[in-house]
Amino acid sequence: MGIALCLALCLVRPALAASPVAQVGSFSFPVTVNGDTLQIPYDGNQILTDSHPQVVRAVVIIPGSERNSSYGYETLLQCAAIAGLNDAASLLVVPQYLVEADVDFHSLPADRLYWSDSGWKEGNLSLSTASNPRPAAISSFAVLDSILYRAASENPNLQSIVVAGHSAGGQFVNRFAAGSAIQQTLESGFGVQLDYVVANPSSYLYLNGERAVPGTLASFAIPSADSCPEYNRYKYGLQSRNSYMSRLSSAQIISQYAQRRITNLLGELDTDPAHPDLDTSCPAMLQGAYRLERGRIYGNYLVHFYGAAIAATHATIVVPGVGHDSRGMFTSTCGVSVLFAAAGCEHVSVEDVPDARDDTIPRGLLWCAPNPFRTETRIFFGPPDGRGRAKVSIYDVRGRLLRALQENAPGRGMGSVVWDGRASSGEELPSGIYFLRLQDGRAAITKRVTRLR
Repeated sequence: MGIALCLALCLVRPALAASPVAQVGSFSFPVTVNGDTLQIPYDGNQILTDSHPQVVRAVVIIPGSERNSSYGYETLLQCAAIAGLNDAASLLVVPQYLVEADVDFHSLPADRLYWSDSGWKEGNLSLSTASNPRPAAISSFAVLDSILYRAASENPNLQSIVVAGHSAGGQFVNRFAAGSAIQQTLESGFGVQLDYVVANPSSYLYLNGERAVPGTLASFAIPSADSCPEYNRYKYGLQSRNSYMSRLSSAQIISQYAQRRITNLLGELDTDPAHPDLDTSCPAMLQGAYRLERGRIYGNYLVHFYGAAIAATHATIVVPGVGHDSRGMFTSTCGVSVLFAAAGCEHVSVEDVPDARDDTIPRGLLWCAPNPFRTETRIFFGPPDGRGRAKVSIYDVRGRLLRALQENAPGRGMGSVVWDGRASSGEELPSGIYFLRLQDGRAAITKRVTRLR
């Protein structure tokens, strides 16, 4: 990417001050640093510092930029209910990484930890200012290490922990998985398995200086030196890492990251290059134009860097019909599957997602009328070239396949089919938003349809 192109694509929006959270977490978790005890709020279904012999699984969600732990907890409750595991055997935890605006707005006590708006996402040290002094500082990643250790030590029958995050929370989990050594302690000391879910982050941690060759998804090379001089600095690369991430050498990070069990969840509709929360800095733009593309490229990068065997521990899953929506991602069949080991993940193959930048890929046709509809709607569809085989399916907002409506034989061209608002079982579906999906080889189109009853 040359200087002119970088200037066109990589202009950074002015940083906006973080708005205070509407609500501070219901509980607080103590962290001791050099003899001083500080607190971080969290929401959850059980007290972290108490023993729960009945708990066998813990799920921790890291909220996004809005730091809304109560929303994350409500999402976890929905996921657990869908999985049929909303009971005392599950420990559900959503820590809340505050910023100074939260401390001021809620007049929080002097033992509450807080970070800069970008710092908590990267594992930086907590802050102390003249207005809000603190006796000690700690990395946001070290706080999570402490939470995970406490969960394992207080719950004698705990078998597994899943740490998940969406958007900014996904950035957090991606870097934490690479730099934390707590997994070895949990597995060797307590026999607890640790897994990670990274959903729709704005950027990823790269392990060497290569990035995708412009216009490709799976070819990698060192970018031009004049295009983006600091593109490989942490949080985008391993250069100039913060104190937490520097505890391990680059070689150690690379080695242990390959051994992590990570699911990268991507929203099929998270394709907006102008999304207001998308990182458009030069280092981020070198990773792709929008989140879905960046996730696909990163999956290919890991295979390029480590070899094909990495797919056994680092899965990339595209959730159909979901955009940049944390609840939509985690309550999808694939989200519930990776959070609670539930069955039935209906997903789109990464290879079947077309490259939106590739103008050589012909686009098919898909629409329906009426939309919204009450009793039935006619779906009009056609393969991209007017001759191929076209499959039309219906999904719900959680990404579950509800009904495969029709598969056109090759050479049929345009077609149409009536959908009566029923699932394949014959069940009458309720009012709500559904997604039509036209699949033709590696090309796919998704359209929204609303049913009113």
